[in-house]
Amino acid sequence: MSAPKWWRRLWNEPIAVEPGRNATDQDKPNLREFVYLDEVSLRSLLSSQKGGITDSTSEEATDVREAGLSGTVGVSSPLIAKAEIESRFQTSNSSTIQTSRKATVQSWFREFHEIKGLRLIEVVKSSTAARDLAALKDVNEPSLIVAAEKLQRGALVEYRVRLSADSVFHLGTMVSEITGMAQDYPEMFSGVNGINSLQEVQPINKILQRLLAGLIPIRATSIDYVVVEVEGNEYVAHKQLIEGLNLATRPLQIVGVTEHLAYWKDIRRVLFSDAEFTMLCRVSRPSLHGSWTPVKLADLFLSVTPDLVEKINSAGTVPFGTVGTGSAENVNQARLGTALRTYCDAVLADIGKQLTDDQTVAVDQLIAELKPGATTVSGQRAAFGVLTDTLEELLGCRPEAARALVLRDGARQSAGLSLFPSVPAAAVTEVPTQTTDDPADGPRLLDVDVVAIYW
Repeated sequence: MSAPKWWRRLWNEPIAVEPGRNATDQDKPNLREFVYLDEVSLRSLLSSQKGGITDSTSEEATDVREAGLSGTVGVSSPLIAKAEIESRFQTSNSSTIQTSRKATVQSWFREFHEIKGLRLIEVVKSSTAARDLAALKDVNEPSLIVAAEKLQRGALVEYRVRLSADSVFHLGTMVSEITGMAQDYPEMFSGVNGINSLQEVQPINKILQRLLAGLIPIRATSIDYVVVEVEGNEYVAHKQLIEGLNLATRPLQIVGVTEHLAYWKDIRRVLFSDAEFTMLCRVSRPSLHGSWTPVKLADLFLSVTPDLVEKINSAGTVPFGTVGTGSAENVNQARLGTALRTYCDAVLADIGKQLTDDQTVAVDQLIAELKPGATTVSGQRAAFGVLTDTLEELLGCRPEAARALVLRDGARQSAGLSLFPSVPAAAVTEVPTQTTDDPADGPRLLDVDVVAIYW
């Protein structure tokens, strides 16, 4: 143990230690199995440190064998002197064995992972909890606590996470599967006109798959770390370090885009089970954020077709479907009416305007007329659009498209308005929702480029 660690342990100050490893385990290699590995990134990172990558190694062994036979013949005669004849027959045999071993991408990862000092944050645990806030601020181990401003682009970080795909990818997968089932078993969806609803959503899903282009956005929740605020500054802190300090915490989520072909396991076994893995990644956007764009090409079309971006973003932020059969139409109409009123109030608060009594009556009547459109996706979207246009006519202004999307999604979630109002609940599985807004107790996002996912 180094002197600084000895001194800190003497004074009961937290230090970082490797979890699950004792003195007898230090010489044993980790049991590591990959589920995702970006070979291009790994080769580039390793080359930057080593200058070159070992592609293969060879060993050569030579075996030489010799065999000898000797004999002596003696002649004795009284007339001649004694003579001896010796002959030697020698044979040799040599063989060369050459063994060639080709380096694999896993061995490159092990070589890169063993380089000390590259990772800003490593998988560790705290030896002790901080006694108070003063002791917490004195901890200078980034793997235990690091200021959000220190998370600069390119920093190498490693986290244990609970992994899942982003809700946008959940949507695409779900729509594709349900559409296939509707085509094979149409009687499952005939009772509430579910096929028509799926036909409306299917073009959006096809565009979504085209924009993703083989990419899978993921959203992983950190197991060991949370985000805390101390004296107005954000920190990513180890849970064991802040235990007992009574600090308000927010979840830390690791978000990024992965390549489908770089997965070594079936993604159904990896991305839809909330399994625990370790992620090695590089920070893509500095610091922490309240939102991110899972479909990177969506912003490219924002100025051309903002409605398309709205559909894609809404797909990942609103409930997928919780309405059953029977009185589904009445339930959806009531929820659409509630959502429209909530949206109207949010728009008024956002632009700082108020409606007169006559205008309020007119808006309430409009909402009542728009409620029947709740049974279809296009009807719901048109209802929000008509209400927005009406508010602009009455007040002379309207929120920007991106802000209107946030307000609309919030109204949908507040009212429990389903994105698929005509699909039976038995056919649609509800998944956790996410918002583009950043509530005070919501998760903070670290945007990264994923190098490897393993366990």
